[in-house]
Amino acid sequence: MSRTLVQPVGQKRLTNVAVVRLRKHGQRFEIACFPNKVLSWRSCVEKDIDEVLQSHTVYSNVSKGVLAKSKDLTKAFGTDDQTQICIEVGWLSIPFPTPIQSRSRNPPC
Repeated sequence: MSRTLVQPVGQKRLTNVAVVRLRKHGQRFEIACFPNKVLSWRSCVEKDIDEVLQSHTVYSNVSKGVLAKSKDLTKAFGTDDQTQICIEVGWLSIPFPTPIQSRSRNPPC
């Protein structure tokens, strides 16, 4: 009777993903979110960012699992705090019903 040893996978599988993208300073930054929660967060129904994000990680490519370099994050956003950058990427890249000129950097909620 042969037994096989099952090793844990070193990857975090992201399922049911809505990828939110932002291009800034020539770099593309992506975050992984739950699709239904993105819309409710945008309309200020959902207040908790933990319920919206699948991970508090900023990627350069979510589907391949390539993380954004901290040097690029500091250059583009002025900080390498992943949670703050996730909030900024989420608010800047999701289109609002208001015109672009009146769009502010702060969320409307």
